[in-house]
Amino acid sequence: MLQPYIINSINAIILIIVGLIVYFIHPERPMLALVAPGLGIMLLASTYHLKKHNRFVTHTVTALTLLAAVVIIMRLNAAGEEWDTVHALLFFMGLSCLLTAGVFIGSFIKERRLRNNRIYKDDL
Repeated sequence: MLQPYIINSINAIILIIVGLIVYFIHPERPMLALVAPGLGIMLLASTYHLKKHNRFVTHTVTALTLLAAVVIIMRLNAAGEEWDTVHALLFFMGLSCLLTAGVFIGSFIKERRLRNNRIYKDDL
């Protein structure tokens, strides 16, 4: 299993790149489309602290990633609209955030079962 900071970096890069693509593809260029790249920059900035296993940052990043997944997926208005490129990219970003939150929660569970932080000793 990959370490949480690596998954966080991949998710942040996905949010930045795909979010900018959504912004430039959309004809009106709404400012709301820049929320995902902004969140990606914040998540990328927290990668150093995730690597140092700061628990507060880890829990905060997990909550923000899960919140981002819910918000991005809620932006998908599947009630009658046709799926276009923007909807597919939004779905991809939401799925990426959900998978990242799942990896974070999985690492919390694995660390709790080991009870001696062995999961992180391989990384230091």
